Amino acid sequence: EECDKLIELGKINGYERSTIDGDSDVGGEVAYAESEDRTSENSFCGHGCKEDPIVKSVLERMVAMTGIPYTNYEDLQLVRYEVGQFYNQHHDYSESMAGTVPGHRILTFFMYLNDVEDGGGTKFEDLNFIAKPKRGSALIWPSVTDANLDQIEEWTYHEALPVTKGIKYGANAWVSTN
Repeated sequence: EECDKLIELGKINGYERSTIDGDSDVGGEVAYAESEDRTSENSFCGHGCKEDPIVKSVLERMVAMTGIPYTNYEDLQLVRYEVGQFYNQHHDYSESMAGTVPGHRILTFFMYLNDVEDGGGTKFEDLNFIAKPKRGSALIWPSVTDANLDQIEEWTYHEALPVTKGIKYGANAWVSTN
């Protein structure tokens, strides 16, 4: 029910081409840009979406699992990958977030909303590990080290492998310092 609701809300909000963080402007606002490294589509779970009782239940469980208050979470990013779409190796830590609200991303919480017929795994090269999309499962990984919230956790570079058959639906929750 939760997975179906998040997929439905993504469709209602409308998926658009995903972007990556670009340079900050003079006022410190982060600019976003399309990239050949990321070809997925996304939608953000803002006002009406995060007020849905089913979504609220998911968010409350994430808070209970991490022990970090919801005020430190960015809105869920609902993602869709069709055949051939991918996100090349990257890191969720972003220098452009320094000094902004919400601040540095310290954790990523990624939920798989459906089973994918083929492909679409999340690959962690340094761990020699690929998580295969499984409906209702989630991955959590740190972006920074425990010792220093400004130091990247190197092993968490990852990529969304191309979907080769079917569609992949997921939801990102980034937990930040502020």
